[in-house]
Amino acid sequence: MQELIQQKLSEIEKQHEVQVLFASETGSRAWGFPSPDSDYDVRFIYRHTCDWYLGIDEQRDTIEYLSGDLDLVGWDIRKSLRLLRKTNAAMFERLASPIIYRQQTDFRQQLQALAPAYFSCRAGLHHYLSMAHNYYKACEAEDKVKLKSYFYLLRTTLCSLWIVERQYVPPLQFRELLPLVADRNMRDKIEALLVLKAQVDETYRHPKETELELYLKGILDYCDSRANEFERHQGKTEPLNELFRKMIAYPWH
Repeated sequence: MQELIQQKLSEIEKQHEVQVLFASETGSRAWGFPSPDSDYDVRFIYRHTCDWYLGIDEQRDTIEYLSGDLDLVGWDIRKSLRLLRKTNAAMFERLASPIIYRQQTDFRQQLQALAPAYFSCRAGLHHYLSMAHNYYKACEAEDKVKLKSYFYLLRTTLCSLWIVERQYVPPLQFRELLPLVADRNMRDKIEALLVLKAQVDETYRHPKETELELYLKGILDYCDSRANEFERHQGKTEPLNELFRKMIAYPWH
């Protein structure tokens, strides 16, 4: 699969006349709880030549490729920097991924250095809480629940709690969130589900875990009660402008 991913990235560069600055894995493989048949969710940031950015018309700033279990989505560098300024969670997750498929120039390192200044606890908490509530409703309504859905609920709930308790960017790796689970029995249950998740396919439905759902609902209620404590925040635009100008002027190889 590594070879195929590299091949498709190179084809995208040629077809769209872009350069992929970096590409990384997101989703369950990056989070640390893939199933044997999990898709490969490759996300990348790319640049055009300088002239592309000088026209008066807005142009398409996303590239997508989907085939079988390979899902590639790329964002133009300008779109990516705008989204980082808005505390887009997907941007932070792409930067933090432990699975890197491609790096060209030092763009990723420079962006990682800037990124903490653009994380808003208020915006980040709203994002993860909103997702967690949606996953909770979906799980609550089922007698047998997709194990995948339970882990999406777990992760977004614990990310919400991390922001409330630690007040900075939540870690990408799911296991790094587990110390937030103070209840030893609940922690053991989650660990057992992690072992099971690695053995069953994406369609597997698990017997309802009412105790787990109620535990997570309690955390969500607590996070909801704290959400208004965080003030609005947006990092300065000029450092992103400087990085943008530097990267689009950087020599192509």
